[in-house]
Amino acid sequence: MALHLEFQDNVAVLRHDDGKRNVFSPESIRDFNDALDEIEAKKAALMWMGREDCFSAGFDLKVVKSGDADAAAAMVQAGGELAFRIFTFPHPVVCAVTGHCLALGSVMLVCADKRIGMAGDFKYGLNETAIDMDLPAFGYEPAVYRLSEAHRFESIVAAQIHSPESALAAGFLDEVVAPEALIDRAMEHASRLGALPQRAFAANKLLSRSIPIERIRASLS
Repeated sequence: MALHLEFQDNVAVLRHDDGKRNVFSPESIRDFNDALDEIEAKKAALMWMGREDCFSAGFDLKVVKSGDADAAAAMVQAGGELAFRIFTFPHPVVCAVTGHCLALGSVMLVCADKRIGMAGDFKYGLNETAIDMDLPAFGYEPAVYRLSEAHRFESIVAAQIHSPESALAAGFLDEVVAPEALIDRAMEHASRLGALPQRAFAANKLLSRSIPIERIRASLS
């Protein structure tokens, strides 16, 4: 299995490692939802990390290129629902971005609550325009919500690929730290946010995102 989940006090540590590019396949999307069910049941904060040098390269392109249009559409629908679940998750979601993060991977960053990247030669971005794809509402709305206004056109429309430092300036990341500090820093944020009263955390998180939430919900219905 590409996912490994363990609990450390009030933090669920979820590691995504498929041995390759950490893509979101139909199977991995299902496994993510199963993990989120368990995390939500235990009312834990989530610290989500990728594998060495790669957080996620997005959807599984083997499914997209398979010629099965129904399977590809179902995968995109499920991936959108997963991103929306992250955006509206009632407990903190902290990403330890362990490397490259593109397409749906970067969508997950704008859906999460706290995003810690590490210094290095890594690529971030929403590259949908460059690969001749429309950016669905489940990616567009959180991107508008999280990205700085000065960077939205280049990041959303012009498919700019960012370094960790420019991803920080654009709003994909909240911090960039040395590689050896990444996990400890992400755990620090997850523990801090997880210690807050979770009813109020969830209510205020949803209130702050109410406009993009309604727009995404309408697009997924």
